[in-house]
Amino acid sequence: MSDMTDQKLEILRQHAQRSLENHRDPHIGAFYKRCIDEQAPVFSPAHELTERTFYRAPRKHSPEDVDIACLGLPMDVSAPYHGGQKFAPNALREASYTHGPIHDRWKLIPFDMCRIADMGNVVFNRPHDTAQTVEDIYQAVCALDDAGAAPFCVGGVHTVSHPILKAMGRNRSLGLIHIDAHADTMTGEMQGEELSDGAVFRHAVLDQGIDPARTVQIGIRGFATHYWDFSHDSGMRVITMDDFDEIGLQGVLAEVRSIIGDGPCYLTLDCDGIDAAYLPGTQLPEPFGFTSREVRNLIRGLRGLDLVGADIVELCPLVDVRGTSANLMAALGFEMLCLLSEARQARTGVTHKTRW
Repeated sequence: MSDMTDQKLEILRQHAQRSLENHRDPHIGAFYKRCIDEQAPVFSPAHELTERTFYRAPRKHSPEDVDIACLGLPMDVSAPYHGGQKFAPNALREASYTHGPIHDRWKLIPFDMCRIADMGNVVFNRPHDTAQTVEDIYQAVCALDDAGAAPFCVGGVHTVSHPILKAMGRNRSLGLIHIDAHADTMTGEMQGEELSDGAVFRHAVLDQGIDPARTVQIGIRGFATHYWDFSHDSGMRVITMDDFDEIGLQGVLAEVRSIIGDGPCYLTLDCDGIDAAYLPGTQLPEPFGFTSREVRNLIRGLRGLDLVGADIVELCPLVDVRGTSANLMAALGFEMLCLLSEARQARTGVTHKTRW
């Protein structure tokens, strides 16, 4: 026999009937009500959705009046081992339905801070021509940048980061935070290609997209380490996984903030920066990498930097296991989307709401 009073039981019944519209956090309740009023699909069951978009953002075809443009870059030409990365944007769209729209720790709602849109996938004129594909990406990101939209891109091989940075650095070289197993700064050709995902950031430096003195590469390890002389010669800070273990998360974040400073910066996350035990679905899985929680905490630790763009690369759904890798990258992508939204709001001093 319970000794609960009728009055206490009635209070519990009232709590049990609370809906999201009357959430204990008023801004969450207001967002939920707005989604109902606008018939936004943000809280709809996934099987009822007729269109797949990143994090259920509205689909747009023009960057006008867009603050953050989510863009798919289905490129796998120039991959040294195997392709399949071209399927990543759509795989991440699918996986993103179970992430967001509210940050579980910070209670941020990117859709209440910025006008976010899914701009679809770039259509390549000659998808097996590396130089032309890189040019197509460059032109697409120039259009976003000219319209004032910050790019959140999903590749594709890591080669996609080069034209993104070249486009965004036309007026001022950016700082770079690069999470990866490989520094991607090798010299010479790879399999007969000057443009490849082994030389991404060498090209980005020479095209003045990034400032090597404001570049930090984190998680570097593995068999290719001897290829990265250009990183050291140009003045980049290379933090290997061994360094990360010795310095620790807070020490690494302190270095990142010291090197990046207050200027604009870009974040690129290669799937193989994460240990293959957590993320098997990538072209070149490297052991002894980040745990999923470590890389999440690393990304969260970048909060407050002037982040002007970001990308996720090297997800390969063809070798994924039950969507595990896509699910993890979608979760990390939402963390990045929150950082981009906060940085955009702080930089402009303006708040915009996404409208469906």
